[in-house]
Amino acid sequence: MIIALTGASGYIATYFREHSPFPDAVFLPLKRDESDEVWRDSISRADVIVNLAGYPVSRRWTSRNRKQILESRVHTTRRIVTILNSLPHSEHKKLFISASATGIYPDNSAEVFTESDETFSHNFLGMVVRKWESEAMKLKNPLVRLVIVRFGVVLGNNSPLISRLIPVFKAGFGGTLGRGNQIMPFIHVEDILGAFRYFVNNNQSAGVYNLVAPQIISNKDFTKALAKQMKKPAVFFVPSIVLFVLFGNASRVMLKGSAVLPARLQKDGFVFGFDSIEKTLRNIVF
Repeated sequence: MIIALTGASGYIATYFREHSPFPDAVFLPLKRDESDEVWRDSISRADVIVNLAGYPVSRRWTSRNRKQILESRVHTTRRIVTILNSLPHSEHKKLFISASATGIYPDNSAEVFTESDETFSHNFLGMVVRKWESEAMKLKNPLVRLVIVRFGVVLGNNSPLISRLIPVFKAGFGGTLGRGNQIMPFIHVEDILGAFRYFVNNNQSAGVYNLVAPQIISNKDFTKALAKQMKKPAVFFVPSIVLFVLFGNASRVMLKGSAVLPARLQKDGFVFGFDSIEKTLRNIVF
């Protein structure tokens, strides 16, 4: 199996390459500075194209960073779709997995969202995700099956969030972000790979899927579970105003969230290896 991959230096892509559920997989990284001809050659050869490119959203949202957050996602997706649509229909069938995010849903802890909901956020991140998905949905090649995956917060060994928090909790300074009431949709990186395997092996899978664990938790629940697993106290909290001073409007990523369920995967009988935050953290934090 040949897998063309964008965002190859990011956490999910790196973990995917190093722990691939496909033993015979050959990965072809698609680098943004390569020519369209190189991309076309790799995409033409690939059985699966996985689009994971995206500038980090947690950096301060300066005008420059906002532009990079949007363009790194939209332009990369557009480039892939343009090539896929131009391939001759004599090509072999392909699967295109394109990343998205649960940030498309409104910040609303009172409502639970599934893939069937069409009430979307209109803040900056919501706009980015809607444009991102819109580019993927321009795919017209009948030989290419499209799967859009809306990621929650990705947790795993050395994942960005875990790497930042473990030293803080070890030092005894763990605590919530703000008051911790914000919903925090999450998923173990191993369940992402399991979902990728599911999409490859099930030709009927297509469209939008929420890639989140079936357990709905708050940041306070996460903090309590991490502190328990590390056998450390978590009595502090980072005031919202401090996060705003440090990160500006990007602090919304840390202080807001949506209650999201993986309804389609659940309906299809997909089994999550890590369906709770307790099980997830037991696997990650030793």
